Amino acid sequence: MARPRWNRFEVVAIIVVTVAVFIHQESQGPLRRLVFDDTYGAVPVNMWDAWRTFQDVGLRRDVLLAALPLLTANYLHADVAHIGGNMLFFWVFASVLSATVGRALLLAIYIFAGAVAVVVYVHANPTSDAPMIGASGAIAGLEGAYFTLVYRWEVPHVRVWPLEGPIAPARLAFLAICNFVLDTGAFVGHAREHIAYGAHVGGFLGGAFAAMLISTLSDPKWRGA
Repeated sequence: MARPRWNRFEVVAIIVVTVAVFIHQESQGPLRRLVFDDTYGAVPVNMWDAWRTFQDVGLRRDVLLAALPLLTANYLHADVAHIGGNMLFFWVFASVLSATVGRALLLAIYIFAGAVAVVVYVHANPTSDAPMIGASGAIAGLEGAYFTLVYRWEVPHVRVWPLEGPIAPARLAFLAICNFVLDTGAFVGHAREHIAYGAHVGGFLGGAFAAMLISTLSDPKWRGA
């Protein structure tokens, strides 16, 4: 099997953008921070109102603005611990997935899974006025995609700093499915922590679905003939 050609440009770029957004959040006063999070975070009651408006009168500017959190909510974070933990998992799974499917598909999976995560969270909490923020749903999508590809393809072993040596795909796949099982249990059990478990579950399934399509419709270029 030929070694995949890979660099970390897109992985680092997403981390830089996410950190820049967080710095912008932190630079605002408490009231402006609340308005910012409510505008660009996924507030279920607002998004449901926009959906009803779309059904009644069609696509309008206010509907488009209300739909922005499908993309933007995944780049907002509550505090340093929140963004630090998310970016650590993102670094690992984005790195190995980039080596597996390439830069463009990595970005596509990340965006798609993040949007699915928001949709599931909004659907599960239709009356909530609390904004969902954080990249964990989109990152769960990377985990779901990687788990799927490990069992559909012979994926490459990838070195990810600062971990020592190439990472065994089966170990990461096991970590991914363990996270999914724990998130699903918390979601079904209606855990009361301020964690959007529904977004994690939705993101994982969205990423797994995207990976199933990718592995069905194409073969990796790095696979030997």
